[in-house]
Amino acid sequence: MTTSNSNNNATDTPTRKAKPTKKQLLEAIEKSKSKAEEYAHDPKKAKRLLDDAVKKSKIYEKNRGPLAEVWSYLTALIRLLKSYIHKEYRDIPGGSIVLVIVAIIYFVSPIDLIPDWLPGGYIDDAAVIAIVIKQIRVDLDNFLAWEIAQSHNESSM
Repeated sequence: MTTSNSNNNATDTPTRKAKPTKKQLLEAIEKSKSKAEEYAHDPKKAKRLLDDAVKKSKIYEKNRGPLAEVWSYLTALIRLLKSYIHKEYRDIPGGSIVLVIVAIIYFVSPIDLIPDWLPGGYIDDAAVIAIVIKQIRVDLDNFLAWEIAQSHNESSM
C-alpha cells in the first residue's frame, strides 16, 4: 500500500485498511469453516492450532489493542478448544466447535481481511470473534459453567 507524503511522492508506508463490512466478515467465517472442520477431526492439527493460539495470546496479553473488548471471550475459546481436544469437555454441538476453531484460526492467521502487521490489523479479528461469540453464546456459557463447576469440585477434594 502506498500513501502520499507532502511532496505528493508515493512511499511504501503501510496504512490502515478500512474496517471490513459485516458481509466481508461473514464471508471470511464461511470460508474458514471447511478448514476448521479438518481441525475438529484431526487432534494433532487441533493441538498445533491450540499451541499457536496460546503463544500468540501470550504475546498480546499485556497490549491487546483492538482485541481488548473480546479478550476474555478469546481466552475462553482457547480454553474450550483445549478441553475439547483433551476430551475433558465434549458437551458442545459439532457446528459450535467448528465456529470456535474458526475464531481461533482467524486470530492465529496473520493474513486475513486486515493483515495483522498493519495498524488496526486486529480490528477484523476482534469482529470475527464477536460474531462467533454471538452465534455460540449458549454453548460458551455452558462451557464456562462447567469450568466453574470443575474448579469447585477440585477445591472441595
